[in-house]
Amino acid sequence: MGAALGTGCNVLEDLGTNPYEAHYFWLNSVVSVPVPSAPIAEPEVQQTLMRRHAERVKLHTDGGWDILGESEFNTSNSASNRQLLKQGRAVGAELVVHSREFDRREQEWVQRREYEPGERFTVNGTTIERPGKWVERHEPVTRKYYNYRATFLRRRGE
Repeated sequence: MGAALGTGCNVLEDLGTNPYEAHYFWLNSVVSVPVPSAPIAEPEVQQTLMRRHAERVKLHTDGGWDILGESEFNTSNSASNRQLLKQGRAVGAELVVHSREFDRREQEWVQRREYEPGERFTVNGTTIERPGKWVERHEPVTRKYYNYRATFLRRRGE
């Protein structure tokens, strides 16, 4: 069952919007850096704290890396590593500096429609069957929001 769930999640990721792609922006300073025509290997991903993100990127740019672009967004949906790697390959990145930071928690009431199955019971030898019905349910849902930031880099001159 675990394998089926894992496969299902991948299928759902493919059907949904990739937040790293949707919120990606090219940086003007590296417009001249061409995307390689041949497929590249998966980029290396370096996780860092949000407050150290710019510092980590600067270490790389000072060390011979060009910034291709960045992606920043806030969401309560999990952004997967697979989506991050997909965007990295799409822009030709060899390295991705990635940060995630908790932002806030929000609760809201959500209305759901559920099917309540019918009942069957016997009283004094007589069986009665009640039909099922659709009912409205209200329940609290807690959403945790996170800030995401990814900087896509490639070695200078490649």
